[in-house]
Amino acid sequence: MEKKDEKIQVSFAAIDQFIDSAIITPVEKEMKPGEMVYWGEANNYPNYIEDLYMNVSTYKAIVDGSADYICGDEIIVDESINTVNKRGQNITDIIRCISKDLVKFGGFTLNVIRNKLGDPAEVYYIDFKKIRTNKDQSKFYYTENWNKSYGRLKTTEILPYSSNELSTIYYYKNDYNYIYPIAPIAAAIKSCEMERMINDYHYNNIEHGFNSSYIVNFNGGKPTDEQKAEIEKNFYTKFTGPNNGGRPMLSFNNGKIQETTIAKIDKDDLDQKYTSLTDRTKQDIFTSFRCSPILFGIDQEKTGFSKNEYIETFKLFNKTFILPRQNIIENVFKQIYGRDVITIKPFTIMFDGEKES
Repeated sequence: MEKKDEKIQVSFAAIDQFIDSAIITPVEKEMKPGEMVYWGEANNYPNYIEDLYMNVSTYKAIVDGSADYICGDEIIVDESINTVNKRGQNITDIIRCISKDLVKFGGFTLNVIRNKLGDPAEVYYIDFKKIRTNKDQSKFYYTENWNKSYGRLKTTEILPYSSNELSTIYYYKNDYNYIYPIAPIAAAIKSCEMERMINDYHYNNIEHGFNSSYIVNFNGGKPTDEQKAEIEKNFYTKFTGPNNGGRPMLSFNNGKIQETTIAKIDKDDLDQKYTSLTDRTKQDIFTSFRCSPILFGIDQEKTGFSKNEYIETFKLFNKTFILPRQNIIENVFKQIYGRDVITIKPFTIMFDGEKES
């Protein structure tokens, strides 16, 4: 009795595995008691968030747009405070920087320099991804690049603002259950990675042309490895890339049997599936910020939106996301200077032909 061929089940999970392997999680690792706590397995989580910001357009639009909303129409500053440091920056310059960090990382840091009387003499913005701390935030560590892969990592230790030292760190984070803040994008990290991969897919489609759409068969026998490499190089040079679309291919053969054949791969509407996936991933990113695409000039449904729809959507986002962060920034500067020194004038929605009331 012949044995029937056993069916082999094959499961393809490459995309999920790739996304999971690319993601850096915000694990907090205390290396020694009382010393610096790593932010991420290799102390590189904020650099990973920064990389997403630079490479995922939806995420960048939300960060930049939200920071603009937080800064409002105007930042009114106490007349006694003009420049706040030796770089010639004013408080408005500082607030624009910390607004982005607040949206990206959920926290921000300021270097406060006191005079001999203990009053704040200078305030400097510090890029949040360059700061680490210990478990109880009694000590902070600064370096230009925590991802440095060669040489000794040089760090500067700075005490917290509460220490009354001449040079201190004011450290704000949005969640006091953890040592480091929770990045608002944390719940949509996979969607950010998927958007990045989808963009790479379309880029490679343009860059490599035939690569995933066709199989080109050369029927003149098997060439040597050197000949294969030369044929492949010449083929990609002539027929792939964004400037070669629609270019005809010439084939010289010794007869019908040895002619070059091209077989098209059935993609099963792959482009449509990627479009649907793109919409879903973008919506997930917007959801993590509890906002709508129209707030950032993105008509995701491609149906347009009305003035009233924009206004009502902004009112909700302003109340739940923008105003709380404006209040945080105003209170931080109040703590530093011991009095109210700034007032952020809320963003005003203006349309063509309208005048501010």
